[in-house]
Amino acid sequence: MRQIALPIDALRPDDSGSLIITDSNAAIVQSLADSENWPGRCAILSGPARSGKSLLARYFTGKNGGTAIDDADTLDDESLFTAWNRAQEKTSPLLLVSTLTPSGWGIKLPDLKSRLGSALHLEVGPPDDELIEHLLQKHLQDRGAALTPEALAFVGKRIERSYSAIENFAREINAAALSENRAASMSLAKRILGE
Repeated sequence: MRQIALPIDALRPDDSGSLIITDSNAAIVQSLADSENWPGRCAILSGPARSGKSLLARYFTGKNGGTAIDDADTLDDESLFTAWNRAQEKTSPLLLVSTLTPSGWGIKLPDLKSRLGSALHLEVGPPDDELIEHLLQKHLQDRGAALTPEALAFVGKRIERSYSAIENFAREINAAALSENRAASMSLAKRILGE
């Protein structure tokens, strides 16, 4: 009897307790915890899709009680300016989160452009080897799957260095294991990677 793999993308909700810190993101985590030293009480966090920006924003709000605005690039100039002014009035830190750097936000108001230009800019870079391995384990565990340490090391050395690729791999190997009624394995990992 074959098990049908269901496309369940809404897994357990992330919380700041599942934040994985390695050399590739430690400086960002430290900066988020130290918002008292942000110029103008504002920082901008940017990075690729699925890179943990929203999780980092939840860590920031839990640590500092400040305000975080996800997808800040989708707000109009007046809404951003209002959020910036409100943070100044409350003397509370403001974190603006986006996949784009501020230069790609299309800001027209010179005052807003100037203020955001002076804000601290934190950019999530590509994952390092340690973070790749931890993220693979996390995404597999979220789906009730696991790989041996040898298979994890094999995948970690060959997978595309992107957050989306790591999550997609976990989704694909889990779906294949379920549909074939077998455990995730080295041979299945090689097949998913096209080796």
